[in-house]
Amino acid sequence: MFLLTLLAGSTLALSTTAHPNTTCPPLHGAKGVRVRFPPSFNTSHHFHEPVWPAPPVGWYFKPWSMIYASNPQYAAFRNLQYDPTAINPANLTGPVNDLFSFQLPGNDTVITTYGVDTPHPLYAAVLEYAGTGILVGASSEYTLLAWGCDSKGTPYYVSYSSATNLTKTPAGIDMMSTSDKGPDNGTVSAVVKELKGLGNKEITGLVDNFTRMVQDGKRVGRNATCDEYCQSNQDLISVLG
Repeated sequence: MFLLTLLAGSTLALSTTAHPNTTCPPLHGAKGVRVRFPPSFNTSHHFHEPVWPAPPVGWYFKPWSMIYASNPQYAAFRNLQYDPTAINPANLTGPVNDLFSFQLPGNDTVITTYGVDTPHPLYAAVLEYAGTGILVGASSEYTLLAWGCDSKGTPYYVSYSSATNLTKTPAGIDMMSTSDKGPDNGTVSAVVKELKGLGNKEITGLVDNFTRMVQDGKRVGRNATCDEYCQSNQDLISVLG
């Protein structure tokens, strides 16, 4: 996921509607929280971690609202939404449409940013982002650190994105939910505790910078779609200047 990495994007150019897998893991809420290091950290902790359970195929393909972000730049936007879909609905393990969308304060226009994610050949739930259009050359590695359902059965996930040099976007950690209200407080607290428990200075620092994103309900019924213009990322010119 790339939020320009200023922003990040994912839906399908043709408005894909692959049937999302909404399966929850056996344990919900705080008891079900399992976290991992980004495999790219190449830390010795990997050899001592229990096996991290990757989400089922297709589980990730659904609209998500950004609830918390470590990058304070994102606080300048509202109603950030991420809509990942398989480029080929018949191949749910292949490349992914990376479509992010958002609104600006005082303006209900939905702005999109798009790229293509390629699944990592070795690591589960790790994607390599590549920008399109005016963002060609922008790249980032996107890793799911935790996923599951909160105590009410609402899906969520937490991700780490590496820095993107082209857009000068720093590395960050985001928390996403299928509800714009986000996971319940107990689940959020457990995620924060477990991530800090990894004992990594960078991850702890990013989690300490978590900022609540503005989700004001103005996107209800307005999921983004992405055509050829969207894939050019021309919408971002007005944002980037």
